[in-house]
Amino acid sequence: MRRRFNGAGLLLAAAAAVYLAAAWLSRPGFYDGFAPPPDSYRWVQPPAGVTSNGQKPLPGQAVLAVSSDHSRVAGGTVATGDQPPQAEVAIQPGALVAPNLDTVSVELTPQAAAGRPADALIVGNLYCLTSSVSLTQGEQLQLILRYSDQLPGANAVYRYDDETRSWVELRAVRNPKAATVTAAVPALGCYAPAAHSTATTSSGATVVVGNRWLPYVAAGTILLVLFAGLPLYLRLRRDGRSRSKS
Repeated sequence: MRRRFNGAGLLLAAAAAVYLAAAWLSRPGFYDGFAPPPDSYRWVQPPAGVTSNGQKPLPGQAVLAVSSDHSRVAGGTVATGDQPPQAEVAIQPGALVAPNLDTVSVELTPQAAAGRPADALIVGNLYCLTSSVSLTQGEQLQLILRYSDQLPGANAVYRYDDETRSWVELRAVRNPKAATVTAAVPALGCYAPAAHSTATTSSGATVVVGNRWLPYVAAGTILLVLFAGLPLYLRLRRDGRSRSKS
């Protein structure tokens, strides 16, 4: 009986150890099963490997007043309709060129990112900031972008130029608690949150650094351990029965 425990018990203990190690290193939700939960982020077009929640991202719009002498546009905030907002822009008074009108409109429109920077992974939608007027020279706007919870946390904001099809990185500050990244943007245009924690294979495939696939690897390892030990278990069980009969 003792030999039986040493064989089968050892295999089960090894499988349990692999499972616990994977659970400890994995994100919360490991014990809910191996299928990742839907992303809380609303995607225009979710990337491969991300489970969409089926909800489309919402745009944002704000109307800012112009002073009676048409010399200054009031400040304000533009935020998308998602809760919490996936994109938000803070506009200081006078940051926009004052027109000969009573109001100015500012819009935030989500789009699917066209490609990606050479050294970063896009971890959210591309948000295009537009206005009925231009930005005052020398002024900047504060842009806050939320990122996906199924991809590496954003540590940069990139501006996409549709004419040249190029990406330009902006200095950004990450807030992991809110899953947002903030940057001062010097122009209207399209911006996306990005993460540098990626690598690219020779074939051009993107490899995300992290433990996202660890539960699947652990499950495969457990199955291999159990299947490999099955013949030993059956033999020990047969030997045990033979000894009990004798």
